[in-house]
Amino acid sequence: MQITCTDLSFSYSEQATPLFEGVTFAVSDASRLGIIGPNGSGKSTLLGLLTGRLHPSAGAVTRSRPSPRIALIEMDTGDSRLVMTSALAVCNPLLGTAWSIIQPDSDADSATEAAAEFAAQGGYAVLADVQRALAGAGLPEELWGHTVASLSVGERLWLRVAEALLASSNLLILDEPTSHLDIQKRAELAAMLQDLDRPYVVVSHDRHFLDLVSTQVLELTHGRARLYAGGYTTYMATVKAEEEHDHDIYAVQTRKVKQLRRAIGRVKEQAGSIEALAYKSSSGFFSHKAAKMEKRAKAMRTQLERSLAEARTAKPFIEKTRNYALEGSTRGGILVSLVRVTASAGDRTLFRDLSLTIRGGEHWCVLGPNGAGKSTLLQMMIGQRRPDAGDVMLSPSVKVGFVPQQIILDHSEDLPIDLVRQTSGIGSQEARILLGTLGIEDNQVFQPMYQLSAGQQKRVFIARLVAAKPDLLVIDELEGNLAIDAVTQLEQALSVFPGALVMVTHDVALAEAVGQHFITLDGTGRWSQENTYAGYGA
Repeated sequence: MQITCTDLSFSYSEQATPLFEGVTFAVSDASRLGIIGPNGSGKSTLLGLLTGRLHPSAGAVTRSRPSPRIALIEMDTGDSRLVMTSALAVCNPLLGTAWSIIQPDSDADSATEAAAEFAAQGGYAVLADVQRALAGAGLPEELWGHTVASLSVGERLWLRVAEALLASSNLLILDEPTSHLDIQKRAELAAMLQDLDRPYVVVSHDRHFLDLVSTQVLELTHGRARLYAGGYTTYMATVKAEEEHDHDIYAVQTRKVKQLRRAIGRVKEQAGSIEALAYKSSSGFFSHKAAKMEKRAKAMRTQLERSLAEARTAKPFIEKTRNYALEGSTRGGILVSLVRVTASAGDRTLFRDLSLTIRGGEHWCVLGPNGAGKSTLLQMMIGQRRPDAGDVMLSPSVKVGFVPQQIILDHSEDLPIDLVRQTSGIGSQEARILLGTLGIEDNQVFQPMYQLSAGQQKRVFIARLVAAKPDLLVIDELEGNLAIDAVTQLEQALSVFPGALVMVTHDVALAEAVGQHFITLDGTGRWSQENTYAGYGA
């Protein structure tokens, strides 16, 4: 199996410039490719070109013969079909239809006819294969009679993977499969991909996940693409080495440019003196020397242009290097104290007898599977919800900044810079620096909010909170809607944030970089508190 992309370019009709161009790479039987890039860089579009759903504006996508069977696995809401019906239909649409008819609540006459058709199509042998595939994907038997739409995001992902394997797909393409998955489910997905006997392409914003599942990384940014060997950590090490190399080139060429300009100035001065002598003298000696000086100056100007070009090539990498830091309160002492707190959801206990104390300047990460009560714990800390038992004491003078999972901003026409200034009273320059630290830079600070992506709006929201210098910053799933570049910027800034921080995250790399203390909920009432976190995966 081979898919080769050569010099691909793609433009949407409403775009003045291509989304990307000159993209070249290949996918083969051994591929375990991770694709990364900022939001809007064209990652999903590139997947559409791989699958054939889209066609390039220029360049070519060539596929080996017979054409490979490709399964695109992306977030979907599901439908009203039963899980078993959906899986059977992948193998044979007639089997899926027949199975849905022979269910207990169907018409008896129709069911009898459908059962005969199911048997005639070899349905029971296929049924056994489907059952094994669903069980192997971690979907227990009690879910097989549920509708696909009723499954959780993670369960629906396992179903789509099982269906891809049942369809004997040669290539799996997964578009942000880690979105909305908790740490444990990400670990299970990574283990499944590691054991997979066929190639795959993964778009993901989870750096640790990419390290576990990728042997190549394709970076798509600024309309260009580049392929790197290894996982995400190796990719970053390569990029850093290249930037350091460019820094050295830039420094050398900058010094050379200064030296050449001084030398050219001296040659011009000498040439001017010689020309004056040649004008006064009838001898050809001075004219000949002036011509030699002009020739020398021309060679030096050529060398100067070459050095300037090399310096300009290296300089953009230098300009990307910056320090990200956020100001915050340096208040000390106890800010929040929870004593033997218990919380429930319906008849299920989320956590029981949980006690912890958060002091000024401490950074906490709250971890655990989806539905374990992480958001509930945050709401109790800041006084939005009362515990079922126990006590929560929030110092009355503590200034809290809270970032929920989903941010709804009713400021569609407002500009980010104005929102930050109005909230905090800081000046325009300070507001621009703060927004730039959070990745809202250049003209973006003057774009109406409705023109920004969900991830960019989230960063503007955080900037407004941070501008007020809260004593305690509480963030529920920072990484939602954010690409790797935005997460790493915020990671750098939050790791040195002087105020107290409590953050729910499913990103192991983010947790390890920012967290000093960790509290993990398991969703069954148990919890644990640690000062280190090892992450998932081997």
